[in-house]
Amino acid sequence: MFLKLDGKHQIVIMKKILEQNSHYLLVMNHRILLAVLACLFLSVTAQAQVPQLINYQGRVAVSGTNFTGTGQFKFALVSGSAPVATYWSNDGSSTAGGAPTNAVSLTVNKGLYTVLLGDATVTNMSIVPATVFTNSDVRLRVWFNDGSHGWEQLTPDQRIAAVGYAMMAGSVPDGSITGNKIAAGAVGPAQIGVGAVTAASIANGAVGSSQLAPGAVSVAQNVSGASQAATANTSYVVTGTANASFILPASANIGDTDQITGAGAGWFAVSPNSNYWTARDINRNWQSIASSSDGTKLVACENGGQIYTSTDAGTTWTAQNSGTQSWTSVASSADGIKLVACASFGQICTSTDSGVTWTAQNSGTSFWNSVASSSDGSKLVACNQWSQIYTSTDSGATWILRNSNQNWWSVASSADGTKLVACADGPSRNGGSIFTSTDSGVTWTAQNSGTQTWTSIASSADGTKLVACAVGWMGAGTGPICTSTDSGITWTPRDSNRQWQSVASSSDGTKLVACELGGQIYISTDSGATWTARESNRNWQSVASSAEGVIGSG
Repeated sequence: MFLKLDGKHQIVIMKKILEQNSHYLLVMNHRILLAVLACLFLSVTAQAQVPQLINYQGRVAVSGTNFTGTGQFKFALVSGSAPVATYWSNDGSSTAGGAPTNAVSLTVNKGLYTVLLGDATVTNMSIVPATVFTNSDVRLRVWFNDGSHGWEQLTPDQRIAAVGYAMMAGSVPDGSITGNKIAAGAVGPAQIGVGAVTAASIANGAVGSSQLAPGAVSVAQNVSGASQAATANTSYVVTGTANASFILPASANIGDTDQITGAGAGWFAVSPNSNYWTARDINRNWQSIASSSDGTKLVACENGGQIYTSTDAGTTWTAQNSGTQSWTSVASSADGIKLVACASFGQICTSTDSGVTWTAQNSGTSFWNSVASSSDGSKLVACNQWSQIYTSTDSGATWILRNSNQNWWSVASSADGTKLVACADGPSRNGGSIFTSTDSGVTWTAQNSGTQTWTSIASSADGTKLVACAVGWMGAGTGPICTSTDSGITWTPRDSNRQWQSVASSSDGTKLVACELGGQIYISTDSGATWTARESNRNWQSVASSAEGVIGSG
């Protein structure tokens, strides 16, 4: 018998060859070599897909005669040294170099046969795993049966050369490719996908000053607390125990970076710049808007329409089954689950499922102007035009009349519902005062705020920082915007007189937002000391803020 070595210039003589056949063997050697070279060429051109196949050709002869017909073959890839181990066999049953149980039928023509080892489309042939070639010495062992003489193991085993090992390219182990194998400049920005390198992929200390270009990150600035307008490509270190908040730049370029590190006991928060405004939903006669503390859940009401809610920070809005009324004001608990709304010449309604369903409460029908809520939604306060202030301590189920009759226009509440503030107008919209309460509305005190046509008021979470705005006499002309840092005892006029319509505050009272009828939106990041105009002129009616100062308006 004869067996061709894989890719080598030789024929192994397994039985004695007659001298007169030597010329024939030389010719066959040349012919087989050409076939092997063609196979190797095809394997190289297809390496990008790394097929799990090994093309093998062999030759068998029975009693010196080239066999022709259907032969039965068994194949195994085994170790080259003792003790012999089986790495693979055609049916997966071989162990310790033994013959597999099931055979592969192949057509043999004049002693020659071809087989794709690992071709699972062939009966009794299993896929050759690439892990076979993690072993340095792998050899092919073959058994043959011509149907008459029984099984015979062909010897010697044939060592697999480099072609089979190319299969390893399909599963390169982690860490196999080191810097020494990558040419200088071979990997640049064009070869790295967006987001391919994350923080988890960068070892601690891997990026230091030597890896950063000059000026890439500026010298860190220490921040001890309060609000900070961040500058692009700047590093900040938050020190001390006071909390700090950062507002991102109003404009930035792709690739700009800010680095903020906490080095003290205080925490820090980052908010987008309020200069970024996006129109949502369609034009309606919007009257009031409120926000959950994280700014994701919003509620807004329409005069002569319905109540609308959003659970994606205002991207989409859903009309809820609130009924069509002249809605004037809405308020929200911190988690956005408990909502309260009031209508002019209507009732106060509450919701405990983020606005999906609404319940009319026993508040009576009146000209309700404004409502406010504690952070847990249990304590509510509402004001009535030409009447009194009402409070509730059971999420709106029952209401108690408070204070004397005034032309109440707006109310606000601290997070715990203990500190309340309300502003009033005169009987003919000719000016009123601001009132505060420190006992959840049981008693009220008129503060030295001056007589103004107040339109809106807002409070920090602890009730110490307040902001209020006004319009001109009789609702015409302009009025001031004022702030207080002592729970309303004293007030300071801010900015210019305008037709202010609504104000809102972050939980710490540092970030404020106000809107002007027929004018712009204005924001402040220093508790109202300075104001910056944002957005274009519109008939703004109401504004709201998340706890961190992310703003919405209507």
